Amino acid sequence: MPKRSRRGIIRGGNARWWQSTGWKIMRVSIILFMVMGFLASFAAMRNGGVTFNGVLVEGWTGVWYVTGITACAGFLFGAIWLLLFKAMSMASKN
Repeated sequence: MPKRSRRGIIRGGNARWWQSTGWKIMRVSIILFMVMGFLASFAAMRNGGVTFNGVLVEGWTGVWYVTGITACAGFLFGAIWLLLFKAMSMASKN
């Protein structure tokens, strides 16, 4: 019976899977951060408005500002995970 080599989770030779998973996590993180930002800013709007450094922004303008800011935060969060999965993809090619 031939001796089988053990292959780890990264050394599976499936680099494309790691890359596609990284992009999926990127999209999901942007969408989740946008939804959380929208809900939080909508709740703040219902209580009077959203403040940025002491400046009160009332109405839907404040809601969309916070939603955009949290979408940018989701993009940065997803970019970190994308880099991590890119590194796993490169490691699985070797």
